[in-house]
Amino acid sequence: MHETALMLHCSNPGCQAANPLKNQFCQECSTPLISCYLRAVGESLNNYRVGEAIADRYLLTHPQIVLDTQPSLPPTPTEEIPKFLLPYLRLSPYRLHLPQVYGRAIASEEKGGGEIWLLEYGTFPHRIAQQFSEGKFFPTLSRAWPQVSPLRQLNWLWQMARLWQPLQKEGVASSLLNPSLLKANGPIVLLRELQADESEQISLSALGKLWSSWVTQTSSVLQPFLQQVCQQLVAGQVAQPEQLVAVLDRALQERGRSQARSYQIYTQTDTGPNREHNEDACYPSSGQVVRQDTSPALAIVCDGIGGHEGGEIASHLAIETLQQGVEQLSFRAQPASPAQTLQTLELSACQANDEIANRNDREQRQERQRMGTTLVMALAQAHEMYATHVGDSRIYWVTRSGCHQITLDDDVASREVRMGYALYREALQYPSAGALVQALGMGASARLRPTINRAILDEDCVFLLCSDGLSDRDRVEQYWESEILPILAGKTTVATAGKRLVEIANTRNGHDNVTVALIYCQVKPIAQQQEQAISLPKLEPPTPKPVAPVPARTAQASAEPTQGVAPSQGRSRFSGRFFLALTILLGLGLALGLLSYWLFPEVRSRLGQFQETAEPDSPNENPQSGLPLPPLAVGNIIQVQEPMQLFPKPSTNSDREAIGEEVAANSILKVLKTQSMGEELWLELQVCTPVASDRAQPLPSASLPPPPTSPQTSPVEETSKPPTGLLLGWVRASDLALHSVERLPLSTSGSCRTVPPSPQG
Repeated sequence: MHETALMLHCSNPGCQAANPLKNQFCQECSTPLISCYLRAVGESLNNYRVGEAIADRYLLTHPQIVLDTQPSLPPTPTEEIPKFLLPYLRLSPYRLHLPQVYGRAIASEEKGGGEIWLLEYGTFPHRIAQQFSEGKFFPTLSRAWPQVSPLRQLNWLWQMARLWQPLQKEGVASSLLNPSLLKANGPIVLLRELQADESEQISLSALGKLWSSWVTQTSSVLQPFLQQVCQQLVAGQVAQPEQLVAVLDRALQERGRSQARSYQIYTQTDTGPNREHNEDACYPSSGQVVRQDTSPALAIVCDGIGGHEGGEIASHLAIETLQQGVEQLSFRAQPASPAQTLQTLELSACQANDEIANRNDREQRQERQRMGTTLVMALAQAHEMYATHVGDSRIYWVTRSGCHQITLDDDVASREVRMGYALYREALQYPSAGALVQALGMGASARLRPTINRAILDEDCVFLLCSDGLSDRDRVEQYWESEILPILAGKTTVATAGKRLVEIANTRNGHDNVTVALIYCQVKPIAQQQEQAISLPKLEPPTPKPVAPVPARTAQASAEPTQGVAPSQGRSRFSGRFFLALTILLGLGLALGLLSYWLFPEVRSRLGQFQETAEPDSPNENPQSGLPLPPLAVGNIIQVQEPMQLFPKPSTNSDREAIGEEVAANSILKVLKTQSMGEELWLELQVCTPVASDRAQPLPSASLPPPPTSPQTSPVEETSKPPTGLLLGWVRASDLALHSVERLPLSTSGSCRTVPPSPQG
């Protein structure tokens, strides 16, 4: 380590003692020290030499790598987020594959005084962190490609295909086409940075050209398949990411049979030293080790909300309902497809939600008295792990190359990052940063949007599910290497590690109940399957985008067969005369209308007023959809294709603490008022619905669920339903263009019934 006066401060909030940089444990409290190495970006960085300190905090260990010596402190507050960083924030649900914005540092006046931005890449074991400190980043995919198994090669292609759509939406898809940016973090594809697209015409054919350069170094069992896929991509036969993901899913399913997987599951729940009752619950039963040689293998952790008489009931009710829902996957004659598994998991989460919500309604629980629970559920199915998540309990994926948090908390701080409004470490300073935006049981399932992750199991690994009794204060990041990683080396057992984690939660945190579940997955090759070549499945048409559900009566009517009699020849002659007469009448009406327009000025005046409201002359271009979005006026009805946040009142950029509500994709809204604030125009919107909605209570100090991610391309495979309307709030007119807004015809206003906003908890 470089000679410097800087000391490494303990990240334990109760200690923060200064330690020599070479220490791995705090010399005061014995807490493992976090070596937080970051990539630095900024022109002022060129004025520093290796070994110098930036802002008396960040030690430059390599021309572009710094060590944060005070990781428990928030970075320098950000006055304005640069435009080039916004894609990193809006893509935060894909943190498994992308660096996250850590914060900024200000160079001294002697060094130019400019901003230096810091990117973080996750949590690594000490040996990899040391290599990173010396600028030895992970190897590129191109370099690592020839050395890995066919399943790993397919896994990497699959991840890139799933990332294509969200990155293309943010204008950074070219990042997936630059071989120098594609890194191999063990089984995970990791982008070193995001690269802005120079053209809007980037298509999947470019991805096919890149993959073609890897064909010659591809495993022999995969080479013909990859060559055909590349040819179809370049020829445009595979033009949608959904098609490509489907093709790779089929290949993964076929190749996944070349390996056998066994599982060891251990769970433990504990009341903790400072609570009278345990509101947490888990499956399998606490204190047991369950061994399975085949999938599916299931573990669940729930953290109840609502006190002893509420949260404890909700968490156990959720466990019981979820277990029954997932069991149906075990009784299938054929293994469930990814789409079937995703549908089952989402349905099970919604059923658990409705069981709790219905009980709340029967017991007339209102607002903060309503009981609920968070959820993390891991299901091993064939070659995949499905991780379902609602709330702020977490799932970590531990491999030999790192500890990866694969869930994103459903709280206000994470929502602010996804909306591009704040950096995560700054959003954590908000008074309501930890308030949940969704949990099971707090409202009807129409408002619930569970997140479902998928991971390919191609090497030994451990999944940790835990409530915030353990994850608070970065305890997992501090202790995973000493307590969980040894499982993979055979130096400890899942039971020993689980008990140790509960002990750490009780002694180092102790403020809450604690529940952990560990799933140790062991992967072994099957010799007779090694040399079977992969066949190219038949191309499937792309999955259509989900649309808002049709009202019940309309759906029922449309499902009924049309009643009628085959027309006779006389019926045809009658129809011909009828349509001829109708055409003549329409022509006369059009002629009279034109004559009235030119002869009567009041008609022209009234028509002009209607056009000003309904069809303005100067449309604004919607950059997301490419469709013209006319300026909006009071009374207009719009539909947003992307999630959008509503604020309680018009606010300036400096008033970000005014946390508002969030509406989901496909929501319909009505413009109630307009108000100018400085140079910005604000609109007051009312969420409305064409059908009657189920009664749904908002979460205490919370709002609607977070924005969804693409089910075809994201590490978060999510299926969702648009919520019914119960919200009222303000939004900047300039922000509407970011949410694929479509203005509906004025005729829909009669059927768009607004509902008074719900009382806030």
